[in-house]
This record gives sequence, structure tokens and C-alpha cells, in this order.
Amino acid sequence: MKEAAIVDRLKALIVDDSKVIHLQLKDVLADIYVEGQQLDFDDAYGFEDFKKLYRPGEYALVLTDLVMEEDISGIKVINYLRHEVNDAKTRVVLMTANPEKVPHDLLLRDYDVNAYIEKKSMTDFMLKLTVISLLKTYKDITAFEKAINSIDYVVHNSKDMALEDMLTETYFQIKSFLTLKMSNVNVDGEIYVDRKKIFPPLNVGNLTSTMESNERYEFEIEILEHRVQLVIFSSKKLTKTDLEYVNALLSNLRYSYFYTELSGVENELVLRLSNLIETRSEETGNHVKRVAEISYLLALDSGFNNKEAELIRSSSGLHDIGKIGIPDYILNKPGKLNDTEFSIMKEHSLIGFEILKNSRWKVFELGAMISLQHHERWDGTGYPYGLKGDEIAPEARIVQVADVFEALTHDRCYRPAWPIDKAVDYMHDMRNKQFAPDVIDVFTTRLWDILDILNQYKD
Repeated sequence: MKEAAIVDRLKALIVDDSKVIHLQLKDVLADIYVEGQQLDFDDAYGFEDFKKLYRPGEYALVLTDLVMEEDISGIKVINYLRHEVNDAKTRVVLMTANPEKVPHDLLLRDYDVNAYIEKKSMTDFMLKLTVISLLKTYKDITAFEKAINSIDYVVHNSKDMALEDMLTETYFQIKSFLTLKMSNVNVDGEIYVDRKKIFPPLNVGNLTSTMESNERYEFEIEILEHRVQLVIFSSKKLTKTDLEYVNALLSNLRYSYFYTELSGVENELVLRLSNLIETRSEETGNHVKRVAEISYLLALDSGFNNKEAELIRSSSGLHDIGKIGIPDYILNKPGKLNDTEFSIMKEHSLIGFEILKNSRWKVFELGAMISLQHHERWDGTGYPYGLKGDEIAPEARIVQVADVFEALTHDRCYRPAWPIDKAVDYMHDMRNKQFAPDVIDVFTTRLWDILDILNQYKD
């Protein structure tokens, strides 16, 4: 799937056989802006019309009616988008005036529909709130995909470029990421190597004087025994996620000059990327470390050699990377999710796979697969595909056991931590059901070592 272009306006596609509905939706949503980007609309009047017009990566949002040429035309639109062209990023709203014809299992499926609206009860406020929320989610997913791609680009090209050129390219990657997230932000920067300014060129002038009323952020790092300073000027305050991204990019640029294969660069990279997610949730960076170390231990005793187990340890930190596309009110809800909220939460496995799948890094390739499969269950009742037994990759089976046990033994926004003995009993009870029996056998054998890991990386 091609990457959506960075444009001043977001695009939505309305699929409905009523021209009146098209006019009504456009009228209500005409003044929608998401961080400075206005919404543009294209029109399709049925499934066949949609197929001719739709291009993957072009639309942030598709609003589709259910009943058009056929009673299931809207279902065909969704199936084409999600399954035939494998577009997991575009947000989808299903609308209908015939709720009795909606297959309820579709609304609760893992990733097909992001919102459902009955036309008869739809209010302008409900429509606007739904659309704004989905567009923000789309921008977060797209920006995070850009973050992965830019880190991938910088690390792979650093060996072939002079340091000053690579630093300049890194700055433009940062600027692109920030402006993709916040379209109405102005970003400028300065780069110093050993206190000498190398960017912007002297004839551009000093940015400090023109941006002194804006936010200023300074990053410092040593690369090849050179002291490097990057100063970012922004017309808006940057979030913790934005700052963590910049640190991740610079940190991995430093490492990339020394390493080309599996090494400390991947561990550092994954930890920082994982922290981009943890800043939005109540989990901590130590959650990532605990899951990684338990996964490594289980992998070694499951027959993986040390290099393979190291890769699993690194990749395990990416299992929840798709939560970047889950709204905060669901991610941090202090209670059990309802069916609709849980169906949205389950999207994170597909979103993570979508973000990571095209990387050239082994750690990202394996991370994509782990993200996709870490909620599959040994008995076939998991998601997103209901894989069963050996259909689930061994690496995903291992990370699932590590992730679930770590989660059970630590506080979450929706429940307090379980006692160790209760958590261990659960793991044993789920042998041959949720978990692979061979992994649980290893878990049981190495339980005291796993408990040592929990103690070593306390929050």
C-alpha cells in the first residue's frame, strides 16, 4: 500500500445512493478542521462506483451506507477495503437507515468498522464528534508509520552519508513527522557540530530572533566523538510522544554509525519506540523490559539459539505498538470495556502490523508478526484471524505468555495486580486453551527466574 501524501487537506469518501445524504453530510462536516487540516469529500453512489474511485492511501475516512444496489453493498465496500486491498489505516463509518439489516457480528469484528451510526438517530454533534475522533486516530497512525519509516531510513543510510548531511536529513525527517501530526504547526531548527552551526546555511540568518516567542527544544548527543546539538523551534508545544520520537531518531543515528546487524541499536530503538506508546497509557517502560526479558528466557528454553532469542527479546517490545491508533478514552478506561470498545481495542494488532510490515529491519519484521498474532489463542478463539495451534508463530506464542503473566501481576487502569499464586494458577488453567502447552511447560520450569525478572525491573 502506498503511503498517503502529506497534504493541507484530509480526504473523505462518502458512499451512499442518496444525493441528499451526500449534501447533508457535507453541510454538517463542512467546517471540520483537525489540527489545521480541512476535510475534502469525494462521492460514490454504490459499491461499483466506490471500487472505481477508491485508491489505498488516498482517504483518511470512508462513510458508507449499508443498503444501496444490494442489501449488503456497504458490507462489500468494507470487505473490499479491509480484505481485498488490505487497508487497515483508513477509518470506516457504517451508516444505515435499516438497522435491522446490519449483521451485528460485523460491528464487533476485530478491525472492519470503526464507528456505526443509525441515520434516524444521528445528530450533527454526534456526527462531528465521531468524524473528528476518527480523523485524529488516522493522523496518529499515519504519523507513527512515518516515524518508523524515518528511523529506518536514517539508520540504513547513515553509513553512506557524511555526518553533516545525515544530520540535516534527520532534521527534515523530524520536521516532516511533526508537521504530519500537526498540520498547522510551524517548525524550524538549527544544527551545531562541535559548537559550529552547520544548518541552516549562513545566508539564511539566525532563526532564534524570528522564533523567540515560540517553543524551543534542545537535544544534545555525541556521534563519532563530535558533540551534536539540535535545536527545534515550534509554534506549538510538543508532546512527550514528539520529544521521545526525536530522541529515538537521534539515539539510533548515533548507534547506526557503529552497528549494522542485530545489536544494541535495536534494543535502544525498540525501547524508545515502545515508550512512544507508554506515554499515552498508564503502563511504563519497565513493562516493555519485563516482557522482553521473560520472552528471552522462554525463547532460550524453547529451542531458539541465543541470536534468535535476542531478536525475540528486541521484537517483543513492539507487540502493542498498534495502540497508537486506539483512542485514549478506551486505552485508559478505568473499568471493563464494553463490546464496542473491545472491538476497537482489538484493532491494535492489525494497526501494529500495518505500521511495521514494510521495514527492512529484522526486528521490525518480527515485531510486525508478533503484533499481529500475540492475541491469537491455542484453541483458535483468539483474534484477529482465529489461528489455532501451530498456525500461530512460535515467537508470538512465547511473547503472549510473557505479556499476559506480566500484565496479570501488575496494576492496570481497569484492575489491580493479581497475587502471584493466582496469576500462576491462571497460566496453568489456560494451558492448551489460551496458551501453547510447550511454552507453559517452560514457563513452569523457569518460574523462579521469571519472578526474579519481575523484581529486577520493578516500577
